[in-house]
Amino acid sequence: MRNSKILSITQIALCAAFIMVCSYIMIPMPFSPVPVTAQTLAITLTGLILRPKQAGGAVIVFILIAVVLGKFSFGPSVGYFVGFFASAVVVSLVKGEHPSLVRFLAAALLGIVVTDIPGVIGMMLVLDIPLSTAFVEGVVVFLPGDLCKAVLSAVVALPLCKALKRTSVLTS
Repeated sequence: MRNSKILSITQIALCAAFIMVCSYIMIPMPFSPVPVTAQTLAITLTGLILRPKQAGGAVIVFILIAVVLGKFSFGPSVGYFVGFFASAVVVSLVKGEHPSLVRFLAAALLGIVVTDIPGVIGMMLVLDIPLSTAFVEGVVVFLPGDLCKAVLSAVVALPLCKALKRTSVLTS
């Protein structure tokens, strides 16, 4: 029992660190107040690899560290941070117990929607812009990249999960 708790805490910490590292991979976009980041890829991978409570825990740890480091702001991206938590949990729930590329891809695609809904709401509130503007600047312009990240995360997570289960590093 003690070893499984240590393993779970280690998995949460590693995924939180991975999300944090990916948050520094950032490309500012001239057409949107929200930059392109690798965070969404890391969030989706976290959801695909960990169980729901662990995935949510990893995102909470990431957000707490981001607040302490001053990386978290209440700017146009604030809603996406809320979406990250929800996305990691939903992706983990949807992926199911039996890994398959179709399930992983469906979960990753749903994760985009779950991230973008609070993201758009946050942009509307912070920037005082209409829904149509927030949707274009916060979703439409990022959709091609988000779709690529969803496919990449599903393709990477499937063999990773299988390998981790074989080595007993992953329990879900």
